[in-house]
Amino acid sequence: MSTVRTINEDPNQTPRWLLPALLVLLILIILGAAYFARHRNMFGTSATSTPTVSPTPVVVTSTPPPVTATPKTGPTGTPRPGPTGTPQPRPTATPTTVPAGLKLGVVQHPRAELLTIQQGANQNNPTYTPYLDPFAVAKANLSAYGFPTTNIVAPPAAPQPTPTPFTGANGYPTVDLTEQYQGKRYIVELAQPVQTGPKGIWVITSIKAA
Repeated sequence: MSTVRTINEDPNQTPRWLLPALLVLLILIILGAAYFARHRNMFGTSATSTPTVSPTPVVVTSTPPPVTATPKTGPTGTPRPGPTGTPQPRPTATPTTVPAGLKLGVVQHPRAELLTIQQGANQNNPTYTPYLDPFAVAKANLSAYGFPTTNIVAPPAAPQPTPTPFTGANGYPTVDLTEQYQGKRYIVELAQPVQTGPKGIWVITSIKAA
């Protein structure tokens, strides 16, 4: 005789696979949320950036006037009076009075004239031989320079020897004779501008107050 077992299932009983399925689904949701949070750009959304606010420039509409400094008044003082007394007059140099008619200064001679005189003296022409003696030249020519008379006081004239010539400013052998006129003395300078030595002629080159 065979035995037949009948199994009756309870319709209210929960299936055994439902709980593991719910657990798996919960895990998938958690993982999806975490992945979505890390990869938001994949779905077209991006983080909203904070706009940068540019500073508003300050516009100066008017230039302030410069500060004007008030000038300070310097210390005032009472001027001190100078020494009192009668001022003494300064000594005034007495100008040298030159007698009227005298011609003082440098004397110039044309070169042709000097050569003519020297040539005549070399030929012993009596008209020009006096130019070989400075004393004779001074006595014969001083009248042309305003001296009506001749009074040579130094050096002594002949028979004393002729003064030793020295080199003048013009580079020629030169002698100085002292002429006295109206109580004053004048230096008469004579030189040998063409030829030197005993055969050289003498001419007046300057006259000045002593």
